[in-house]
Amino acid sequence: GWVQQVQALPVARVVHGLGAGRDRAGEPINPRVGAELLVGPGQHLRAGQPWLRVHHEGSLSAEGRRELQAALCLGPEPPRDPPPLVAETILPSGPVRGPCRDSQ
Repeated sequence: GWVQQVQALPVARVVHGLGAGRDRAGEPINPRVGAELLVGPGQHLRAGQPWLRVHHEGSLSAEGRRELQAALCLGPEPPRDPPPLVAETILPSGPVRGPCRDSQ
């Protein structure tokens, strides 16, 4: 099918649960955990073709796998108006003052 969209929130929830995020300040983040999106809206995807690469340690649960699969929205035809590659550019609101404090 044709990629209509990929929902980011389910992907974020799964990789967060694998260690890419934290719930409270001071909790560790695993820098080896993340997701790599391999397709975008308007691309044609064949059965068995990878669309997402998840980097993690351990194993991905069946529930996590289902949540990731549900994040991919396919259609029988290309989307009419695929979203732009860059939706918005956000610039600093004031002068740059120096390095940010360590947020870990």
